[in-house]
Amino acid sequence: MDDFTIISYPGTKDESLLSLAEERSKYLMPFGGRFRIVDFTIRNSASSGARHTIIYNNYEDELESYVENYGPFKDKKFPAIKVVSRGYSDVKFCYNLVMDSNTDYYIIYNGDNPSIIDFSELIDKYKKKKKSGAMLFSMKTSSRESMAYTILITNQKSLLAVINEAMDEDRHAPNLFEMIINALINRGIRREVLHAHYWPIKSIPDYYRLNMALMRSRDLFSRVFDDPAMRGFIPRAGVAFLGKHARVAGSFISDNCVIEGTVQNSIIFPGVGIDEKATVRDSIVLPFNRIGPGAYVVKSVIDERTPPRQDDPAGVRHTIGSRCHVGSEHEQLKSKDYPRSIYQSITLIGKDSLIPDGARVGGACYVSSGRGDEFFSKSKYLYDGLSVVK
Repeated sequence: MDDFTIISYPGTKDESLLSLAEERSKYLMPFGGRFRIVDFTIRNSASSGARHTIIYNNYEDELESYVENYGPFKDKKFPAIKVVSRGYSDVKFCYNLVMDSNTDYYIIYNGDNPSIIDFSELIDKYKKKKKSGAMLFSMKTSSRESMAYTILITNQKSLLAVINEAMDEDRHAPNLFEMIINALINRGIRREVLHAHYWPIKSIPDYYRLNMALMRSRDLFSRVFDDPAMRGFIPRAGVAFLGKHARVAGSFISDNCVIEGTVQNSIIFPGVGIDEKATVRDSIVLPFNRIGPGAYVVKSVIDERTPPRQDDPAGVRHTIGSRCHVGSEHEQLKSKDYPRSIYQSITLIGKDSLIPDGARVGGACYVSSGRGDEFFSKSKYLYDGLSVVK
């Protein structure tokens, strides 16, 4: 039987996503209204019928626990998935993983960006090239940058040959799998262009734009939300509740939300509360945040909040306090401190950062994780392009 293993590796660590990837890998970043990026990684494996999936991680976070408790594993149609730390991803360790999985073919790709890829179709194309030891597919999407992202398909013999050679020569590289891909390229392999849904996220505007693009495209929205292999397990219980004064237009409201105010052209993740007379426009509010009465949030990303314990008095506090103003309607503002990460006037409020009542945060601002109280106890204003960081 022609079985295959999928190996998903993360991109190189960088700080361009600020709080969104500060204490977690990109795999665990919320995306698409109710998912995390790893849900897309698992979906690609489950829908293609891979026997094994190996997910390399370059953070010490809760990814392994999340995957182990992933609901679809109760269904036998879903593949066996193993999460391993990049801290142990030397060549010998990779060799052992390949031997343990022991399948005919291997697919290697950068899987910590959201994507919808039909790997079974690629395997079929590969097998038709009967003399191919390996093939490289360059992904072509609406973003030119995506051509830099590739999918390698190889048989076990060719993959082990490269790994054994690397062990014999005691090779090391910051990214083990890019080293393997480059070694196979240098040996000469077939290349083809693949049309795929692949969304590389390199900055806060990327994150903002790609989330919005998914929601605004009827085709993409249906591909994701109607896909039986696509599951989301951000903790949530119950349906969304809209109060009698709530107004919602052009927005996605996820499960377990309480909306009492106005939401326009925005994405609201599970567990969010928006109080009366509050307005959220052109923004993304990640899980478990609370927007206070009379607050105004525009063109902002409000990072995820740790779900409060029942006995924690701080849990009743608003992430964005009453009568706060966050963000700006001006165009093309850029961060003075993080110009490559924050631009196009988008403001980012970091994870577990609380903005007190009456505070004002401008456009293209950044408040890093947990820093709101400290700064705004001394000042009520954070002007356009400025940051509050550790």
